[in-house]
Amino acid sequence: MNTLRSFRAGSILLLAGTVACADAPVAPVTPPSSASLVKAAAGGSEDNVIVSPRIAEINATLTSLGAKVRLSKVELLRGPDWDGKSATLIIADNRDRGIGAEWVKGDPNRDGRVGVTYQVASHLGVTPFVINPDRATARFATYAELEALIEESMSAWRNETCSDAPITRVAIPAGTDPTFLDNIFLGQAPSANYAQTADIIQGGWYPASFFRNLAVFFGMPPEAGNGIIGVTLTFTYVDQNGNPTDLDRNRKLDIGLAEIYYNAGFVYDNSGLVDLRVVDYFSVIAHETGHALGLGHLGKIFVTKPAQEDGIFLSEVKYAPYALMNASYIAGQNYIAGLDRSQFCQIWSGR
Repeated sequence: MNTLRSFRAGSILLLAGTVACADAPVAPVTPPSSASLVKAAAGGSEDNVIVSPRIAEINATLTSLGAKVRLSKVELLRGPDWDGKSATLIIADNRDRGIGAEWVKGDPNRDGRVGVTYQVASHLGVTPFVINPDRATARFATYAELEALIEESMSAWRNETCSDAPITRVAIPAGTDPTFLDNIFLGQAPSANYAQTADIIQGGWYPASFFRNLAVFFGMPPEAGNGIIGVTLTFTYVDQNGNPTDLDRNRKLDIGLAEIYYNAGFVYDNSGLVDLRVVDYFSVIAHETGHALGLGHLGKIFVTKPAQEDGIFLSEVKYAPYALMNASYIAGQNYIAGLDRSQFCQIWSGR
């Protein structure tokens, strides 16, 4: 009997028990000075939308550094140990006029680029466990493998024929640190070598303590971070007065940066098999990359018999419809579905 909860809780410990033991304790993180305000889900998605005053603290640091961008939203993808709740979307405040944001074609703040550039900084993080072909043991992934898997997902979006906008990888300049928020959620000061030299930063895999710190920072219990597989943090541009910009007047904020991080506290897989003990690489990387490209969560997820005492069966989890950009991760999907493509093309066609 492979229930969603019991299968995950029982079997995966045989594969990943050392992850929790080897993980560093939660680093000191300043607790919230005021409670976050939980709003009703917006736009018909499965998002739990939270307005967090703590984003202002991060933006104050960006202001002091003279940055042109401010953190606008944080999108958390929940893991396969699903409790009937959905992904969490954390936004700054009502000044942002909702949660919509897109990249601007020819944005002068980005040297007039039509598409986007990205960097792969997985070498700055750790390596997660990946299940072996015997489906009973696991090993550490290599950085080369992780880079290839990130490239696979970037190529999947790049190959969508409705758009000619380039999605171009660029090198990380020597001596620079391309990631900004990793230091904050590791309980460290911002890096003196930080420099933004690309639009999207694939930050790689970080220990579970990173995600527990993130949860604490935004007013959630530390254990909530254990269930986060990945996070995309979207920054938008501000003008000289600190006001959000909308250069193309489409009533959406202008994206200036996206940082993506993945949780090394899970065991990963690249086989395409449905296995509730592991997390599918492509599903998570392509999902978070979709957010970085401006896509939101799609569809709904619900359980037909949520009151069962022995857990939730996979067959009882229903999607309306099934898409890569569903708000919660249940089982892997190794392709971009029609609804995903429709949203991508709506944003990027003609660019």
